[in-house]
Amino acid sequence: MNQTDRIHELYRRISQAAQDWPPTTLSHYEGQPFKALIAAMLSAQTREEQTLAAMNNLLALADTPEAMLQLSDEQILQAVSPVSFFQNKARYVREICHQLVTQYGGSVPRALDELVQFKGVGWKVAVLTLAVGYGIHDDITVDVHVARIGRRLGLVQPQTKQPEKVNEELKRILPRGYWPHWNGLMVQFGREVCKPTYPQCATCLVRDLCPRVGVVQTGPRSYKEGDYL
Repeated sequence: MNQTDRIHELYRRISQAAQDWPPTTLSHYEGQPFKALIAAMLSAQTREEQTLAAMNNLLALADTPEAMLQLSDEQILQAVSPVSFFQNKARYVREICHQLVTQYGGSVPRALDELVQFKGVGWKVAVLTLAVGYGIHDDITVDVHVARIGRRLGLVQPQTKQPEKVNEELKRILPRGYWPHWNGLMVQFGREVCKPTYPQCATCLVRDLCPRVGVVQTGPRSYKEGDYL
């Protein structure tokens, strides 16, 4: 099987299996740029259930940048407390909302170079915001799952670490039609099967298509022990 056929089969099998797996947190905010931006920022180095809890807390108080600016620092801090580094992220929520209101009339910009100017918003968060909030898929969102699984599957060079470079390598070999869905599928696949340590290789649905690059140990492990979005 050549590389192109292998990629198509990988995508087909994982897409089919993903229909029975829990959806990603960010999928709750498709077509809602502001919520997607805040959720993407809060999700950094944070487990899915914690991100969702923080978003539910925050949106129960306010769901627009203007309304969030009316909240006290303590209200924002308590709302986002489930996520990692919540003190910093609470400040980012206020600073992002202030910048949106004062510079963009309350709307989230649609350009990558503008989004990365916001506090707490790096390349990955900006790409994810554009993808989820606006359906703009000029890049593939690269998180720990996409990078790890890309290397294990032999789609990304083992030495490639930076998200932007992982994105470039994947874009060269993945059909454009796969770009919008790749991150979500890899997050689901990474939570359920191809876990950071002890991936479930023995029962993996793509084990015959995977060279297992860099895999040392396999076996049972719970997602709740520490996988990140």
